Amino acid sequence: MAVRKLPLGRPPAQEALRRWHDEQSLRRALRIARIGYWESHSAAATDIWVSPEFAEFYDCVTIEGFIPIATVQERSEPETRRLLKTHYVRCWKTGLAYAVRTSIRKSDGSLLDCVVHGEPEFDQEGQVQRVFGIVRDVTQETSALQQQTESEERLADFVSTASDWCWESGPDHRLLPYSKVLDGNAALQNVASGGKARWELSFAPEERDLMACHRADMEAHRPFRDFVYTSIGNDGSRISIRTSGKPIFSDDGTFRGYRGTASDITQLSVARALLEERTRALEEAHRLGRIGTWKYRLDGTRTTWSPELYDLLGFAPGTFEPNDTSIRTYFLDDGAERFCSMQKEILRTRETKAIDLRIKLVDGTTRDLAVICKAEVVHGNLIGIIGTAQDVTDRKEAERRLEQLAYTDPLTGLANRALFKRRLAALVEESGSEGSNGALLLVDLDRFKEVNDTLGHFAGDRLLIHVADVLRRETDPKSFVARLGGDEFAVLLHGHRTTHCAILDLAARLIRKLSVPVDLTEGEACIGATIGIAVLPEHGRTAEVAARNADLALYMAKEAGRGQARLFEPAHAQAVDQKLDLGRCLRQAVEAGALETHYQPQLDLKTGRVIGFEALVRWSHPERGPISPSEFIPIAENSGLIVDLGRWVLRNACRQGRDWLDAGLPRRAVSVNVSPAQIWSGDFEAVVSAALAETGFPPDLLCLELTESLFVDHTKNRVRSTLTRLSALGVQLALDDFGSGYSSLGYLTRLPFNCLKIDRSFVDGVSVAPEKRKLLGGMIALSHGLGMTVVAEGAELREEVDVLAGFDCDVVQGFVYSPPISADEAPSVAAEIERRAFRSTP
Repeated sequence: MAVRKLPLGRPPAQEALRRWHDEQSLRRALRIARIGYWESHSAAATDIWVSPEFAEFYDCVTIEGFIPIATVQERSEPETRRLLKTHYVRCWKTGLAYAVRTSIRKSDGSLLDCVVHGEPEFDQEGQVQRVFGIVRDVTQETSALQQQTESEERLADFVSTASDWCWESGPDHRLLPYSKVLDGNAALQNVASGGKARWELSFAPEERDLMACHRADMEAHRPFRDFVYTSIGNDGSRISIRTSGKPIFSDDGTFRGYRGTASDITQLSVARALLEERTRALEEAHRLGRIGTWKYRLDGTRTTWSPELYDLLGFAPGTFEPNDTSIRTYFLDDGAERFCSMQKEILRTRETKAIDLRIKLVDGTTRDLAVICKAEVVHGNLIGIIGTAQDVTDRKEAERRLEQLAYTDPLTGLANRALFKRRLAALVEESGSEGSNGALLLVDLDRFKEVNDTLGHFAGDRLLIHVADVLRRETDPKSFVARLGGDEFAVLLHGHRTTHCAILDLAARLIRKLSVPVDLTEGEACIGATIGIAVLPEHGRTAEVAARNADLALYMAKEAGRGQARLFEPAHAQAVDQKLDLGRCLRQAVEAGALETHYQPQLDLKTGRVIGFEALVRWSHPERGPISPSEFIPIAENSGLIVDLGRWVLRNACRQGRDWLDAGLPRRAVSVNVSPAQIWSGDFEAVVSAALAETGFPPDLLCLELTESLFVDHTKNRVRSTLTRLSALGVQLALDDFGSGYSSLGYLTRLPFNCLKIDRSFVDGVSVAPEKRKLLGGMIALSHGLGMTVVAEGAELREEVDVLAGFDCDVVQGFVYSPPISADEAPSVAAEIERRAFRSTP
């Protein structure tokens, strides 16, 4: 027969037809397997979607494929209804798949044996976003298993050769034709038609060796019993046959052939294979899931354990007799009583129950068990209890560890913020009772960041542990101490003696104990503490209000100079609220990019050209309008927001400088102020490198202005290494506000500064103050002697510029030329400044 070759590709119509056939084939397969599919798209959903096969098999009425969950649950038998619901809810909550065997009653009252499977589908965050599964009708399988059992019982009552038909073969071992009509497939007809020996028929290839042994038996004239083989018809059909036979001899001993019986055991073989497969799967599932089963009969027979349960609990089957008395001593806590009560409840209600127990094994180890029990009911009669026990020790240990982690600070061992919130809420509620009060102390460490920066984070960790020990030691054992995060701690006091004086005395003692030097491996650490106090219920009848008022008191204590304790004062709350609100608004503005950068020109006195701009951040509050930098910059410094703010200004200034170059404007530098907090917050040179790479701004046109406060309370080696790495990037470094603070000449000679910016206080009024002129001239001469460029900022009068020019100052910046202006205005203003400078040149 010729084989038709298919084309390499199919036309779209054929492809669509193929997909349609595939879909129809899948649906036919589902119908043949009697499987229905279902989906649930929300844990709160009251309906589930079911496939048409589901609706058809289980006689359900759907609306666009949806059916109420309650309707499906009502169809289940009462003893498994709650179990189904429990597993479904648990699957949504924990993501555990399940399989529950149940019976579903159709509208005509008939029952279908089913297995309900449910599986979760997770989203990218690991949350369950959908639960789907199948309901499989196993009525026929159950019936087949029952039939198999009944068949085996009947076969045990008959003689071993009793079967469906009798057969004969001649001396040549070829089967004689069967005299009666046998209904069956082509494979059976091949056997019944005779004319061939069994090994001449088509049989399963894997039975070749088995058939050879059978042939040897027959050729040796030996009887055989229960020989099983597979006959294959011309159409590919198969039949499993079990046959027995004995040789027949004539009176003179001549071999005449065989007589015997044969049975069609095809269905039995399928059922047995299915049963064996499921048994192996169940045993493997029990092994992997560490699950054992047990059974107790009410007729007084002994409790029966499965081998897996013996292994799970560490008992030897031959040496341990399971019963209530022998196992009771191994329960921990009140487990024995709770288990006994559960069994009584099951016998009373016939409902399935679950319980978690702790068992101490023979070897002394402790295990956690999840036990599920149900009543065993046969023909409506309660005959006992069956159950499963699963070793869930790992899960329980993980839950206990998670609970500990959830409420304990891992570094200090104190309670964490989550537990603090719970205890504060409880204390506030208790403080409302008659004669009872309490207090909340928020403890913030002073100068802790300097310890981290100078001695390292390991030293900082050891210092936090020391602080925790001090707070434990100096407070009453009934007091509650927590670490809220970073260097923030909290103390909750409860009792009749928590008067204002007593609270303040305790706070003062804590400050004294925390303000002494601490010897660490890395060196001596000197810190302090500031404490804000809210008295309960006077300063807060809710946890939120109490925490807020204690935080306000802490803020006021810091504003007053740190190292002290303050009770909450309502009169100051409004002013503090305004600052806090301003800080919150500033953070939102930074995150939303709602700030602006203005630019003040810098003029080269020798050439008359604008050689650069200083980038200055500006903020317009949505309600208060423009806020002075002198007001919002300190807020940013105190809150730590200055790091994000400085990063934003740096990136924005580099991007603007690149835009000016791309527009064909002259090469002009852009100066950006850098806060010490930016240097000490981490790898600042990486931030600068990333900004240059992102914007493409030339490194030599970026000038970073650092104030002298950078060198206060910090190690010089770290400053030198940081500035050296910045200089290696190719950027310019300027020392800003020179002369206004630390003003050590040592770091001018050792650090890689390119430029020195003289503070505006030395420029203001220099034209009329001879003493300022001498000092200013000395500064400029010193800078030039060190090979640095000098920028004088704050010039507002032409006469001041003349004095600076006379001292050979390099660059001048100030209102005499222009105030800070927007980026759009900067090019035209710079051009106008240069035109005026050229016109005034003689």
